[in-house]
Order: sequence, then structure tokens, then C-alpha cells
Amino acid sequence: MSKIVHLIQQGFDRRWSYPSWWNLLIALPWALGAILAIHEWNVDRTVAKREQTIDGTITAHEPANHNQYRYSFSVNGRSYSGRESPRKEEPRIGQRVTVFYDPLDPTKNALTDFGDLEMESLGPVPMVLVGIGGVALFIRQRRRAHLTPILFT
Repeated sequence: MSKIVHLIQQGFDRRWSYPSWWNLLIALPWALGAILAIHEWNVDRTVAKREQTIDGTITAHEPANHNQYRYSFSVNGRSYSGRESPRKEEPRIGQRVTVFYDPLDPTKNALTDFGDLEMESLGPVPMVLVGIGGVALFIRQRRRAHLTPILFT
């Protein structure tokens, strides 16, 4: 068993002794997640500047679907609906609630102020960027450690 572990360790050391910069692709999903979060933040920030509020009514509760509540409201005689998981207190079916919506596109609506949603969107971005930087730093250090003996011999 010890021989197998030793062989695996040797393979790991050989592959990571001089890693390619292509290994940064490991962080690609993190980078895409950061890009999407920043885009969502920008959309919420834009809507937050012009959002309006209106009274709506809770119409359904879906506990199996992330505990979401459906709600409906009307703007200029046209009905709209949305759904959201409660952030603070659980509403009741039939309860009147404040709906935040984009006056240019009322299909963009929420029970939470878009200013609050804006800040939530950015939540994971700093840690994701630190993770990507950590991977890049790891690759740089491994490459530098591999080159140092060659340069000074």
C-alpha cells in the first residue's frame, strides 16, 4: 500500500513541479461565476435607481420549491406575478405585500428592494477573486521554484 501512495505522490510532484499556465483553467468556473455575479449586480443596481413599489398579494406557497411564495400585482391595469423565498418573515396566502418592480419592465420584480439585491449579488465576488489569485500565485511559485536551481547553476 505504501508503494502505491509513493507512486501517486511522485506522479503529483512530476505534474506540478513545473505547471503550465493552462492550469489556470481550473479557475475558469470561478471566473465565470464572478462575471455573472457582477453582471447581476449591475442589472440590480440599474433597476434600483428607478424601481417603484406597489401593493401585491401572496397567492401561493411552494415549500418543496425552496420555500417560495408566489405573488401577483397589477400595473396600469395589467397583471404580473413573481415568486421569491422569504428573507425575513413568512407571509400568509392572501396577505398584502409590497412589491418592488422595474417601471420599464414590470416582469422584473421582487419582494425585496433591488438595492438590497444589488449588494447580495456582490457577496461571493471577493472570495472568488482571492481563490483565482491563489491558484495563479500557486502556479507562479511552483514555476519559479523549478526555475531557480537552473538559473543559479
